[in-house]
Amino acid sequence: MEWALTFAAFVIGGVFGYVGHTLLAKNNRHKNNNEQLEQTQLELSQYKQEVSDHFDDHYKQLAELTAQLNRVNQQWNASASLFTSPVTDKQLPELGVHNTEKNDEKTESIEEQKLAPA
Repeated sequence: MEWALTFAAFVIGGVFGYVGHTLLAKNNRHKNNNEQLEQTQLELSQYKQEVSDHFDDHYKQLAELTAQLNRVNQQWNASASLFTSPVTDKQLPELGVHNTEKNDEKTESIEEQKLAPA
């Protein structure tokens, strides 16, 4: 009868060991998944910031280019009226900058520059 109790204890210990191991492994996987998720979210937010900065830089460069082209067009129009007859009054148009919610202040300053006499 002693061997039956030993065998039963061995089986019960094996079952408890298996259940305990399964629960611990599940918690470790869950912890690792959470760490990977946090790392991925951090990388994604950094990438979003880099993309946002990239587009902001391009917007600034395009706004500067537009302002420079408008100055060249104004100079062209002024000199063209001096060197051509008054009958041909073709002038180059001024370029506009599209408004965005984020860049309203920048476009307002560019528009003020366009409206100011040179």
